[in-house]
Amino acid sequence: MAEKIKMWRIKNRIIGEDQPVFIIAEAGVNHNGDLDIAHKLIDAAAEAGADSVKFQTFITEDLVSLETPSANHHIANVKETLSHFELIKKLQLPFSAFQELKVHCEERDMIFISTPYDVRSAEFLIDLGVDILKIASSEMTNYPLLDVIRQSKIPVVISTGMNFWKEIAESVNFVGEYNDKICVLKCTSNYPASAESINLRGISKIKEAFPDCLVGFSDHSEGVEISLAALGFGISMLERHFTFDKTWWGPDHKASMTPAEFNQFIHAVRKSEKALGSMDWDVQTEELSQRNTMQKGIYASKEIKRGEPVTMQNVKFLRPPRGMSLKEFYFEFCNKPAKADIRTGQNITRAFFED
Repeated sequence: MAEKIKMWRIKNRIIGEDQPVFIIAEAGVNHNGDLDIAHKLIDAAAEAGADSVKFQTFITEDLVSLETPSANHHIANVKETLSHFELIKKLQLPFSAFQELKVHCEERDMIFISTPYDVRSAEFLIDLGVDILKIASSEMTNYPLLDVIRQSKIPVVISTGMNFWKEIAESVNFVGEYNDKICVLKCTSNYPASAESINLRGISKIKEAFPDCLVGFSDHSEGVEISLAALGFGISMLERHFTFDKTWWGPDHKASMTPAEFNQFIHAVRKSEKALGSMDWDVQTEELSQRNTMQKGIYASKEIKRGEPVTMQNVKFLRPPRGMSLKEFYFEFCNKPAKADIRTGQNITRAFFED
């Protein structure tokens, strides 16, 4: 295995543990085969605050046969009567389109990512100089494709949906023999995915199994809650599908976020990251004034004469916390005689006791 690098520097982005999570806007095939829409998706993702836009690159004839049955989410989300081959063909962009899209991403200060689904597409993206290559869940066991990708030594993201653990381990280790930059994404391959199907604790399993790899989450659920929960597992990448309209024709729009939703999502992620904090424990500056008001001090509940013991029966513990702490009184001074008179309601300090 190549020695792994757990802190990636790609252009002006740093991706890794203890860094802001790298957010990928998965445009995928939500351009519906229209290059103009693909360009507009880049602009919208940049304006929403994403770090990257990801597309899918494929040659239909190298991806599906004429007899391939339609995937479940294609049947559910595409109302036209199309074969799987016909659908994929309508969604295909020519290689020349990705040359334009890469330049556009660079102009918008975005990291350009694409998922190749066949060897020729992978070779094209490698020659193009794609910033990151992604291995789709469906291609995890496509070893001819994996071999081309791993030998490019371009940073690679591997999605794990629909694969058994043995397949995941074998594929990650295979790619890792040549590639020192790998991020493994926890993923559930359903569009949209139910909360019950996601199993976020699988992120911990991935981290334990591949300690030298980055770990991320590809979220196909609806809403933001599950993505935010994933942050608590220490992910370095977070991917969400991105569209202009959930009702558009196409297989992935329903499980995607609109630009307005994506913007709100990113704000929620960045706010949640701040809340995660660290393993260091400090009283926050904002809490100190509360501490000085809400904690308690020791006060006489009745008049206490000089020489009389100060006991639990003649004191009250009241706000604010003046004088000694309750711990100090309870363990050091309780039941000791007062060296001076103490009036009712007076704050009791060390000065009322013999040195």
